[in-house]
Amino acid sequence: MQEVPVAATIKDISQEAKVSIATVSKVLNGDYSKVSEETKLRVLSVAKRLYYRPNLLARSLVNRKSTLLGLVVPDIANPYYADMCRGISDKAQQHKLSTLISNTDRQPQSEHSAVRTMVEYNVAGVVLIGMYKNVSDHLDTLKHYNIPYVVVDYHEPGMDFTVYVDDYSGSHEAVTYLVEKNHRVIGYISGFPEQGHPRDYRLQGYQQALKDAGLPLDPFLIENGRFNIETGYQKAITLLQRNQDITAIACGNDLIALGAFQALREYGRRIPEDISLVGFDDVYLSTTMEPRLTTVRQPAYELGIAAGKMLAQQIKGEELEEKNICFKPTLIKRDTVSARVG
Repeated sequence: MQEVPVAATIKDISQEAKVSIATVSKVLNGDYSKVSEETKLRVLSVAKRLYYRPNLLARSLVNRKSTLLGLVVPDIANPYYADMCRGISDKAQQHKLSTLISNTDRQPQSEHSAVRTMVEYNVAGVVLIGMYKNVSDHLDTLKHYNIPYVVVDYHEPGMDFTVYVDDYSGSHEAVTYLVEKNHRVIGYISGFPEQGHPRDYRLQGYQQALKDAGLPLDPFLIENGRFNIETGYQKAITLLQRNQDITAIACGNDLIALGAFQALREYGRRIPEDISLVGFDDVYLSTTMEPRLTTVRQPAYELGIAAGKMLAQQIKGEELEEKNICFKPTLIKRDTVSARVG
């Protein structure tokens, strides 16, 4: 096996090229003023031969000018968050910034560890994505170290630097659509583990839509879990076993809807003839299903672009046009909802 060469330091290059460390630093940073052509070429030649690579972290610790953004993400395997991170990364590249992603699985200890790592790496800024617990603690940490931040997918009164979607209105519109299709027994599967979490605006939209239609709020039509396929599968079965009259299910996101879709099929329920299904997010998987999923579209990539721009403006000390950006969701009517007869 070929041995991997050890990268050289600026001191190594200085000794080999027989010039000062300051001269080496200037040349490697592209500053050729007051440096002869012969010296420049000698330094670059030695750097190449000794496999020199710049230590960006060390450099940022010296001059306090990091080019790294930290992204704290609950589930990078979720296509919604993957699209969002792509938007942030694309915008960051426009501002000559790189991204460091940390996946937390929504575990509080992982979130704290991720934020602490971002601080230790001296990042230029941090994007906190999809958090609904301990957000204020994380913000206190970032403020303490004077690190700019943007919070995505979460907002509360008095909080600045947020980019989010009006979950309440999106869910309300989707459930109202089911009601208009003559559905009266509508289940809901939430991605929040706690029943009735105060930040579960999608659940609140579902409940208000039923109230507006004069329909009862039945707690046995609501199931909680996580924003993943397994939750959708298991909780759809629970709803079917508990209430045979259910004619529609609204889901907290598209992954939950995909799991519910599988469960309904295994139970011999035809979609949408026997039961209608609605998701939330409009990830690419929603169009690969057959029938295609009716869902609420969140512009994940555009959310990422907006968050990246907001953070870059803070880092550069620019005046922000908006400190809080709210996107309006759109109901995408496809094939998993049909009118209920009778």
